[in-house]
Amino acid sequence: MKNFVGFALQFAALVFLPLLIIWQLTFGFGLLWMPALMLAAMAIFYVGHSLRDFR
Repeated sequence: MKNFVGFALQFAALVFLPLLIIWQLTFGFGLLWMPALMLAAMAIFYVGHSLRDFR
């Protein structure tokens, strides 16, 4: 179960980052949103990685 949740979090992070870039290029948003959302995606990806880690 942890493996599936970790996979889902990693998948979501890798899918939504390109969508976020497309959204920003098309509509634009504030200057601080892009770095903040990138850090959030990195944190989500790291949590997914730690859930999938088999140590």
